[in-house]
Amino acid sequence: MKTMTQRVPGRFFARMGVLATATAAAVTVLGAGVASAADKPLDFKGSFPLIGEQTVSTVVHVDVPESATIGQTVSVPFSLDADVGTAAADGLRLVGVTTLGGSIDASVTVQIGDQPVALPVSLPIPDTAIPDEGTLAFTAEGSVDFTVPEGVPAGEATTSVDPEAVTHVTTDASDPSLANFDVNLALDPADQDTVLGTTQIS
Repeated sequence: MKTMTQRVPGRFFARMGVLATATAAAVTVLGAGVASAADKPLDFKGSFPLIGEQTVSTVVHVDVPESATIGQTVSVPFSLDADVGTAAADGLRLVGVTTLGGSIDASVTVQIGDQPVALPVSLPIPDTAIPDEGTLAFTAEGSVDFTVPEGVPAGEATTSVDPEAVTHVTTDASDPSLANFDVNLALDPADQDTVLGTTQIS
């Protein structure tokens, strides 16, 4: 679904994170009925070392269940395509990074009537080799287990990606400050449609 200078290399992960996390959470809360496929494109922006602000394009792929039951536990698979662009990849290459990984902490909000339910989501960033040239793109895949909480009112639930996330990045950089760092990021532009889908809760 945008910080500190040396943390920049991981910004794009966080951006991807927002999407993936939102996807995961949305799908989890939504549960078990017939699913409808959602392919949600979202852009994020962050400042990279030397090259400044760059746009990262992401697409979240998820099958949003049409219905779920209160108290039900579901496990929903999801995937996230991320393209950080050539300029960002050049920046990583410039500082000597050849591989990266880590995790993303983000969240989605499930709105049921006038009651919002915040769902934290943590996603692994796969170990990814930085290509010798060109853009850096990868697909993150995983699943999230979630139990629809008791006390939630029945009705239509709308799941949306929250606009902020934190990426915990690990790389093979020789500089310790670039080998393990956190990056805060935000959706850009902020008015993008972040709705992943709706689910009927009963």
